[in-house]
Amino acid sequence: MGNHRCYCAYRCFTAGVLWLAFYPQTTHVIILRALLINSEIETGCIMTNSQSSLRPPANSIDELPASLQYIAQSLVKTDTLQAKQVRQVVMEAKIQPLDLMPWSDFNHSATDSYGRRLVYDGSFFEMMVMSWRPGDVSAIHDHGYTQWGAVQVFGPAEHATFLVQDGEITCLSRTLLKTGQSMAVGHQLVHQMGNTTDDQQFITFHLYGNTQRNHDITADARVFDLNKGIIERTNGGVFHALPQHLVNSTEPAPTPDYLCWLRNTVDITQRVRAAKNAGFTNLSRHLDTLHNDLFDRRKKQQLLADLNQHVNSDGHAINSYWWKLLCHELTVAAQVQAELLQDTSSSNDAFQTYAELYDSVIGQPCLDSFISKYLQFMRDHYEIDFSQSSLLSLGCGTGLTERYIIEQLGMHKKNLLGIDISEAMIHVASQHIHAEIGDVMEIDPAVQRWDLAFCGLNIFQYLPHQNFAQAISKVAAVVKPGGYFFGDFITSDHIRWYPNLVFSDDQQIISLRTPKLIEKNQQMYQQSHILNIDFRNQMRITDEGHHQRYLPPLSRVRGIFEQFFSGGVEIYDAVSLDPISADADTCLSTRYLVCARNE
Repeated sequence: MGNHRCYCAYRCFTAGVLWLAFYPQTTHVIILRALLINSEIETGCIMTNSQSSLRPPANSIDELPASLQYIAQSLVKTDTLQAKQVRQVVMEAKIQPLDLMPWSDFNHSATDSYGRRLVYDGSFFEMMVMSWRPGDVSAIHDHGYTQWGAVQVFGPAEHATFLVQDGEITCLSRTLLKTGQSMAVGHQLVHQMGNTTDDQQFITFHLYGNTQRNHDITADARVFDLNKGIIERTNGGVFHALPQHLVNSTEPAPTPDYLCWLRNTVDITQRVRAAKNAGFTNLSRHLDTLHNDLFDRRKKQQLLADLNQHVNSDGHAINSYWWKLLCHELTVAAQVQAELLQDTSSSNDAFQTYAELYDSVIGQPCLDSFISKYLQFMRDHYEIDFSQSSLLSLGCGTGLTERYIIEQLGMHKKNLLGIDISEAMIHVASQHIHAEIGDVMEIDPAVQRWDLAFCGLNIFQYLPHQNFAQAISKVAAVVKPGGYFFGDFITSDHIRWYPNLVFSDDQQIISLRTPKLIEKNQQMYQQSHILNIDFRNQMRITDEGHHQRYLPPLSRVRGIFEQFFSGGVEIYDAVSLDPISADADTCLSTRYLVCARNE
């Protein structure tokens, strides 16, 4: 093709009509154009074009694609322009991704936060195309001298807006834009854009203007580096970790809340790491320094101050949107930290990291607040002599409650066995009790039968609903005649009590939980996303994943136990220990204790 620039890099998923066409007034650029029903272009997933030569900015309006010509001509004809009006013009132009692809730059340097190409300089306005690879994210920024403008996205772009006021900066929103969506850009807008997908790349169209200026519309843009605590002014791309020669001047940045600071520092860390991996060594920021800043335990007080503002005394989030943003940013930070620490564990154990922290945020508080009380109640009300009994603990976790039974209720250590499917939990438990990896679905009365069977902290409800009744039948089979099962469960409305925020007693460990009710196979579950932050040494953030608990009606649970335990079933509020009537749907604490006897 000689010097011709060929942009033939699009793949079709369904049949379409392909033809070659020339851009108006451009005789050296051949474009492969497609009319497709379901193409990657229409869905926002754009294949990388040949980057052997990038198209320079157009010299005149006539050299632009028809859609961009419409925009330029509309701007020239209008005396007074506002952001809302300009956005409408952009939407009327019906820009297609193929119109912009000649200016795409997916092969941009790893030191750049995204690809940035000027399409046309119209003196008082600028047209640009930005190219976003997976992981590309701009810095928080404004647009220099821009008074009005618009952005249209052609892929799932993440967009965040910020409020700068009274010397502080906070995040107002963070949303995922739809392909084809556009937004107005005013002089006061401080925002951030990025591509948070793992496998898609896309382009965006940007239009910025100021009728009082002649060129350099986006010059002197402010880049907010909240990690350094400065604003950098630049005439170029609003990139993270700007090299010094691209910075016009600096000034103090507004004070960020923890949420803004965390996201900004994570973004900078990711960009510096990408540049380092690409072979760039002369960087303005050092990865080790960023890592130390990101997980500095001294940030704890700032986080606690923000949590205190947005969470009530019962541990429930007051502002659900803020909570969602915080958990999202902490999830990303947890992944970054794991990668930086080269934690490549691929364990399927849902409690792999949780086991180390479990007692501090769950086990000990629950033992102190209600489990120890109902264990004493069982001993006294049912006249159980633990010192003369054998006990099988199902889902023993770290063995904390079992230690209490041995140390406080007089059970002989040799007569207690704890089983759990979590290897991490058993590793902790076996340091204190006789414990082994085991599954309630595989317990066998031919191997051993027990005087007592115990299951704490609603462990049965982590089973799939189709295994729930069978598990209870398995337990009934291994309990001796005259023996008891006792264990606690949660009601279907447990979410009304379930706190979003839990602290260890010394506040060195923070657990953040986001629960929601979900439906699976016409059954109800409570799903909780759990994040833990450990401040005991360096700040360590761990994403414990999504934990699901089956929520059968209380009456159904009663019926299943009555089916397999013929000696009688009694149910109590697990906290108050008040009896629960047979027709009850719930109880005050949303936790209940089942006591079932084998005949």
